Amino acid sequence: MQRRFPRTAFTLVELLVVIAIIAVLVGLLLPAVQSAREAARRMQCSNHLKQIGLAMHNYESAFRTLPWGAKGGWGHSWTTDILPFLEQSAVAENVPQGETGFGTDTTVTPQGVRFRELARTLIPGYRCPSQPGPTHLSIPTDFISGRAVTSYLGNAGSNPQRDDHSSFDGMGNLIRQGMNDSNGVLLAADCVSDPSSAPNFPAIKFAAILDGLSHTVLVAETKWDETWSCEECNHHSLYHPQFDTGPIGLGADFSQALTSFLIAINPSYLDGPNVTGPTTIGPPIETYPIQNVLEISPGSFHAGGVQVVLCDGSVHMLSDSTDEKIRLAIGSRDGHEVLSQGAID
Repeated sequence: MQRRFPRTAFTLVELLVVIAIIAVLVGLLLPAVQSAREAARRMQCSNHLKQIGLAMHNYESAFRTLPWGAKGGWGHSWTTDILPFLEQSAVAENVPQGETGFGTDTTVTPQGVRFRELARTLIPGYRCPSQPGPTHLSIPTDFISGRAVTSYLGNAGSNPQRDDHSSFDGMGNLIRQGMNDSNGVLLAADCVSDPSSAPNFPAIKFAAILDGLSHTVLVAETKWDETWSCEECNHHSLYHPQFDTGPIGLGADFSQALTSFLIAINPSYLDGPNVTGPTTIGPPIETYPIQNVLEISPGSFHAGGVQVVLCDGSVHMLSDSTDEKIRLAIGSRDGHEVLSQGAID
């Protein structure tokens, strides 16, 4: 009589079925896990903006004004001024104040050494965890290697067309609006033309934000991109050599620390070589090279929008499809626009 032994292993078919079931489960769970991780990163980014907003308020309470957005001729920006209010006093003490001594690749002054240390210093609260890529620039720029990257830019307004000083024709007529006299809250200043007086233009006070602190952006996210798609999207953390040089020493390339709400949120190089957008001065429509748009505009690696902290310290998510009128309104400090309750959310 033939004896039957109990089966102790899976058949090939059964094994394949089990593998298929596991693959289906992984396929179902992986998006949920990724979504949960992104939600956590977005929450951490929101907390960074909240801390920046709180630091700005503490700065304003101490000095009765907001900081300058960019200090042309000195090389600093708002990111250095609020360091003591972000529990970064040790870093703040290393900031040379009122100095124009960055130096070059062949002339390294004592101030230049400290500037280079600042440029390489990473402030964790200035980086969104959803930002991919390295924390420091991999190639030397402006004679400094290893410059730390930032994910947040100050709001220079909704009318800047360039990340420089405003340009005028021979008759004094405005050609292109810059970031030094724009309608935002963190502006570029001329710190060197008249050393005997305060930088020009004056920094903005809360009292000058006539549209209301809860209706005006203070700081927004930005994308940092080292690829060919942007070419010049270099948003740096503390020291900015181009703020220290530029035409006649007044500084340039202020988009390293400041942004403009003139053009839509999160533009993409896939939009084409040029982007057409509205302007609040000059011709009603103007075309911008896509690299300039990516460099100067707010953006993020969160799906569907960008996070901002308003002047009242609240953090909001602005959708990529935010209405143009709303975007221009929240970018300006004194446009007297009337926004409905909940328009920003």
